[in-house]
Amino acid sequence: MEQQKKRARRFVMEQGAFLAIFLLLCLFAFVIANALARDREYSSAENRKLAQVPKFSLSALLDGSYFTTWEDYLADQFVGRDTWITIDLQASRLLGAKEAGGVYLCADDSLMEAPAAPDEAGVNRNLDAINGFAARHEDLRISMTVVPNAACVLAEKLPDNAPVRDQRQDIKDIAARLQGVDFLDVTDALAQHKDETIYYRTDHHWTSLGAYYAFSDMAAGLGIEQPTAEYDIYPVTDSFEGTLASKSGCHAVTDVIEVYVPKGDLQYYMTVDGERTATMYDREKLDEKDQYAVFLGGNDARVDITTTAETGKTLLIFKDSYANCFLQFLLPYYDRIILLDARYYYGDADSVISREGVTDVLFLYNANTFLTDRVLADVLAP
Repeated sequence: MEQQKKRARRFVMEQGAFLAIFLLLCLFAFVIANALARDREYSSAENRKLAQVPKFSLSALLDGSYFTTWEDYLADQFVGRDTWITIDLQASRLLGAKEAGGVYLCADDSLMEAPAAPDEAGVNRNLDAINGFAARHEDLRISMTVVPNAACVLAEKLPDNAPVRDQRQDIKDIAARLQGVDFLDVTDALAQHKDETIYYRTDHHWTSLGAYYAFSDMAAGLGIEQPTAEYDIYPVTDSFEGTLASKSGCHAVTDVIEVYVPKGDLQYYMTVDGERTATMYDREKLDEKDQYAVFLGGNDARVDITTTAETGKTLLIFKDSYANCFLQFLLPYYDRIILLDARYYYGDADSVISREGVTDVLFLYNANTFLTDRVLADVLAP
């Protein structure tokens, strides 16, 4: 009996030693793999830039930010990161999780980002700048829309008891602060079509269909009489997986991207960084991860569109990426359209207005971007 107990203890110790050695070897293998792997600058799966080796400074060491940036670097550059994100998601879903990577896992496999809490200082600064801009340009037609995100309009699809802000109220608060600006609230117009595909299921953007319903609701406020309702609609891909799929690791569904081409003989060309193209659609982007970049080729500081509309109007748009697919509905109504993305543009708006003969201005942002933006005011400064 005593011999059996000794053998049993020896077996347990051997198994424990084997497991410890195995774990140490795995850890060692990961350390070696991470040391040998080249750092990546960009994750196509997550559609974002990855953290790089932080630069040492005494101030960063003393305030603790140096260690935080090291943690970000190690997390972003970990070998097999994309695979581990997916594995973590599957494990979380087995345990009943309804959120992953800051993304809600909703009904019918839809993914939604949570409405952002406002950066009060940034919002106040931007709204003051917009009001000041409007006061300096009373001769222009100035409009603004802040598009609600999917979690606001499609709230019925959210997981039970998901904590979300009241984005409708956030948008109303923005509208109440504006002076000399026509605010065009498209929330109800989108809500009327909530059973249709007005937002992508894997991405944070609205679809071309959602943008079309918003444009139809906004047209009168933009001074567009009798907007066309006739378009040639082309589905250009059915394999789109957007930023929310990347962030969450959920790849259960894919999306269709459609482009809307107004019927008629309108001609136009687009200029970006001095390069002219005859279309606003970049088909080469359909072979890349971020297929939404088929609209305008992605985000640039400035984009110029020249058309044969002969309306005598030039439109200046201050925008985020929601405007990229919205643009296709504006083409027949302006001789020129200038798009400025304040995240990348470092000039001032007043000089653009005086130099380009602008007649109309539109601020078009999605709510999450506008509520957290800190740079628009810099472009609007006199």
